[in-house]
Amino acid sequence: MSGGRNDVTARRGASRRLPLGNWERALLVLLVLLTLGLVAAVPGFYPGFGDFLALSENFLPFGLVALGLTTVILTGGIDLSVGTTASLAAIVMAELWTGLHLSIWIAALLGVASGALLGLVNGLIITRLRTEPLIATLATSFIYGSIATALAGDNPPSGFPDSFNRLGTGAIGGILPYQIVLFGVLAAFFSALISRSAFGRKVVMIGYNTEAARYAGIRVDRIVTLSYVISGTTAALAGIVLAAYYSAVRPDMGSILLLSTITTVVLGGVSIFGGDGSIAGVVIAVLLLGMLRQGMLIAGFSDMVTTMVTGAILLGAIALKNLFAGRGTGLATLLRRLRIRPAATT
Repeated sequence: MSGGRNDVTARRGASRRLPLGNWERALLVLLVLLTLGLVAAVPGFYPGFGDFLALSENFLPFGLVALGLTTVILTGGIDLSVGTTASLAAIVMAELWTGLHLSIWIAALLGVASGALLGLVNGLIITRLRTEPLIATLATSFIYGSIATALAGDNPPSGFPDSFNRLGTGAIGGILPYQIVLFGVLAAFFSALISRSAFGRKVVMIGYNTEAARYAGIRVDRIVTLSYVISGTTAALAGIVLAAYYSAVRPDMGSILLLSTITTVVLGGVSIFGGDGSIAGVVIAVLLLGMLRQGMLIAGFSDMVTTMVTGAILLGAIALKNLFAGRGTGLATLLRRLRIRPAATT
């Protein structure tokens, strides 16, 4: 039995052996090189420290979604409804503010709560109806998007109070954006949740081997459902932040979130099969993709080009992970069948 555990440990360790060390270290080096390259090559990319930090306001909502989506993917699932969940939550907030004249902050909290409810619906469909996560969340994405369109009507609400809009565009002391503070706090929370809590260990075990998790007494359905609640909550929070950034809501405002957040999670080192990955890698990937996208836009490339590059990065990240992973049909599997072990790194 101990030999089996050691083999599993060796396989999982091999999945992170890249020329620069582990996956996160390689991403960090790439982030530093990319940032320095953009500062040197793209005029206007670094107009000053405060304005440079403000660039993060354009991509940190993707990071908020990625934190929750990581929990789902670690279980071996997927949530294709994060974009429409973000849109619907923002519209719920706006309608409560305009229709019922609630405080914008109370409306925002209820909008986030609605995202948790939508995530609960996803989780129950998957666990109670035994529906594949891909099919379940694809179907609910259409449903949530249709509801968002119906609620928004022809003239979606806009013009939110300045105190609320500062969540999207404001900064502490005019330098440190509120979005960075929010993302940093949530990143620390999710890092502790996944790596240091019993819930996180159960999430990883379910993704690595669901049947073994059931045999170990883990209430798999409950953990999986909760992971979708978490994903819905962070998606809704991203929708609220986007509403504050634009001071307006639209039923399609979350459509840009899905591809980029999946790419971010996979690039961050989280296995698309579940059971392996870290929040640290996802955080670095958020910054890496965000800086790349902003640099390309400032350099004059169109959204179409940046989307194409994002798709290419997603394919490349999955290919690299499969090649070096201890699961699937990648290079590591071939080496094991040939009884060749990669040289140990120091």
